[in-house]
Amino acid sequence: MEHPRAARTAAVAAPAAAVLVAALAACGGGGGGQGEERGPGSEAAAKLGEAQLVQYEDAKVVPEAGERGTYGKLAGVERTEKLRASTDLDKPECMDAATSWGSLPEVREAPASVAVFARGDDTVSHTLLEVPEGVADEALETVSPEKDCSSYKATMEDGSTSSYSVSEVDMDPVGDASRAFAVKTETGGETVWMYSVVYRNGGHLGAATVLGPDEKGDYEELLSGFAASAVEREEKVL
Repeated sequence: MEHPRAARTAAVAAPAAAVLVAALAACGGGGGGQGEERGPGSEAAAKLGEAQLVQYEDAKVVPEAGERGTYGKLAGVERTEKLRASTDLDKPECMDAATSWGSLPEVREAPASVAVFARGDDTVSHTLLEVPEGVADEALETVSPEKDCSSYKATMEDGSTSSYSVSEVDMDPVGDASRAFAVKTETGGETVWMYSVVYRNGGHLGAATVLGPDEKGDYEELLSGFAASAVEREEKVL
């Protein structure tokens, strides 16, 4: 992929999801890979990995960029948290405006799998977690960007600045229930789009994201189709 900086700036826009830092890894930042993990939840995480798609249309999986294990201990999540800590927002309350689900204690302790897909300059990422249905419902309730967070600005550690626009997306339902949103990032004369959906499918919580310049203008359609196919795969395997 050819937009590592774009992935980095978009990660600031919605920093709680490992999918975004996994996108960073796929763009040259180095990923955790699908190495074996031992301990509680390792078997469940491995099963979640088996439930991931390997390709959707012309978006192909990047095996070395994927991860599995306890969500809060994933390398992508830890890298994201460091990025958040080094970023100043003019509206600090907006740091987790759309992705506060990732901070729920039950989510952080949940078995998880992250898969990353490449389609030219576009990155498609999918995080799948095993959680109680009540936790998945609670996670969905947090996915509601506040009106005051519809736009905000961030200053990176190196002094560069980015502006963000967040809006909800009216997309076909995914799984049992879902919420979708879009983030537009503008930095250094460059525009990056991130379309994301968080969904509950039985006792599983999923988050799918499409990241890049959206040159074809098809990110919403791509996200909807990918998420639907991901759920079909989950129901066959899990």
